[in-house]
Amino acid sequence: MKEGSVVLTEELHQGLVQHLIRLDGQEDLCFVTYAPSSGINRFTAIITSIIVPEAGDREVHGNVTFFSKYVERALKIAKIRGEGLAFLHSHPAKGWQGMSRDDIIAEKCLSPTVYGATQLPLLGMTLGIDEVWSARFWRKHPIKRRFYYRLWCENVKVVGKKLSVSFLPQQKSHINPKRQIRTISAWGEQTQKELSQLKIGIVGLGSVGSMVAEVLSRMGLTKFVLIDFDRVEEKNLDRLVGVYPKDIGKPKVDVIAKSLKRSASSEKIHIDKYQFSICEEMGFRASLDCDVLFSCVDRPWPRQVLNFIAYAHLIPVIDGGIKVRTNTKNTVIKGADWKTQTVGVGRTCLECSGQYETHWANLERQGLLDDSNYIEGLLDKSVVDSHENVFVFSSHLASMEVMQLLSLVIAPSGIKLGQQIYHFMTGTSENVSMNGCEPDCFFNQILGKGDLISVKPFGEHEVAEVARKNH
Repeated sequence: MKEGSVVLTEELHQGLVQHLIRLDGQEDLCFVTYAPSSGINRFTAIITSIIVPEAGDREVHGNVTFFSKYVERALKIAKIRGEGLAFLHSHPAKGWQGMSRDDIIAEKCLSPTVYGATQLPLLGMTLGIDEVWSARFWRKHPIKRRFYYRLWCENVKVVGKKLSVSFLPQQKSHINPKRQIRTISAWGEQTQKELSQLKIGIVGLGSVGSMVAEVLSRMGLTKFVLIDFDRVEEKNLDRLVGVYPKDIGKPKVDVIAKSLKRSASSEKIHIDKYQFSICEEMGFRASLDCDVLFSCVDRPWPRQVLNFIAYAHLIPVIDGGIKVRTNTKNTVIKGADWKTQTVGVGRTCLECSGQYETHWANLERQGLLDDSNYIEGLLDKSVVDSHENVFVFSSHLASMEVMQLLSLVIAPSGIKLGQQIYHFMTGTSENVSMNGCEPDCFFNQILGKGDLISVKPFGEHEVAEVARKNH
């Protein structure tokens, strides 16, 4: 059975807070629509619109009651949008909220009608006065007719300037204060518990990806999704963390997973491994199980797919890259720069910030960037000549990417980090404020649409298929 999750933008969150948390202290309610996002092990509801109650839709009397005409109007809107329906209400208490007997009866009675109209499960959500959400899906029983059961969501995420997450209290955060004493002293035990419960996806387990994984496991994070189709080669030994000569020929996901378990500072660690490209459906779906993704790839098509996920599925993506310039004989370094940025809601996308071009992504999808005859005819071979990931440069970039995660989750200064760039030749760093996407940016047009987009960014990936077969 898939776990459940909910995500909404900071803008929608604030709109719901203003409606549901009343100045008079009474409870209130409303319906919202949601788009589905289907991972391999997680089903996520992406909140898309608020159906504000009109006069006569509900009665507030300390508690709150809704009437049938409001349900009918909400169902009609959800059907027109082709989306699911969620029922939201507030409680005058703090933290993750449970359900009263009346809450259970109301949502259970709604479940058959909502599923019959939308073919998606009813989502129930409760908002506490401290703006903490709780959520559950009402799923149709596979055997019992017209029987719907409650499945609590693992978390509810609000994405915007920062990532705020409410976690199901029954989840254990396997932190180890003795092993993590220095880490906890930096931001406190509560923040460490929240960090440890995030599910982190690392796409690409080369030099940067392997180091990001190592840093996060020692920091005490416990939930990882590793995505890489490739195997360890001899040329990787001077660049990958936790990889040794005996590992040559083994899938990178297996080798790095074993390394993470050795270096983990938490008592328990869970790792899902996928020997696929993010450009294949299995790799794509695996990424939708995550709360945050690290983009440790250097090709245009994978970046395009990750850009798609950041906006269509509202999963923040932390991306980074290195560029080294040498003389024509590769004997003298002329310059080196590396940069990282977080993309997603309210941030400039990878395409608009120039991290890849659609033209190159389309060529790679056609297999032309792996065709030696085609490459030989290119005037600009920089997109396929990726030899920049020197260990010492990669270690610095990996650290910068993890700092982006900490800024996103902890937001210690309340400042949204822009693109961070380090210049090796001058030893200087800069934080570049991004101006946002172009007015006609495709990715802002698909914001939060999830599975409902007809465009599929993934496809067949011959190089990945060959890598899996070769041993």
